[in-house]
Amino acid sequence: MSESEAHQFSGRWRGSIRSDALDEHATFVERLRSEEGLDLLRRCGLTYYALYQADHDLRIIFRSEKPSIIAGFLRNPRMWPAYWEFSSPDQTEPPSDELPLFVWARE
Repeated sequence: MSESEAHQFSGRWRGSIRSDALDEHATFVERLRSEEGLDLLRRCGLTYYALYQADHDLRIIFRSEKPSIIAGFLRNPRMWPAYWEFSSPDQTEPPSDELPLFVWARE
């Protein structure tokens, strides 16, 4: 972990995509990659966001320099689609050989 990461707070979310919403999820990921989605991430106050997907299973990792940003981000409905089903806060980092489906870091 770099020195700048050591001074950040992390949120970790684990869940799944409802089986009837795979097309909607693909559209959501494409929106994240768009200029609108990237701008939304910048305005959320995050320093890092990564979405990992294995079939229907999801892992989301997000970071900020302020704990209040983490709590607020979890309540942002534009970033948490209704078809994502929460299972638990994730306690671990993804394996180093697992590539995210989408990753963003503040410049």
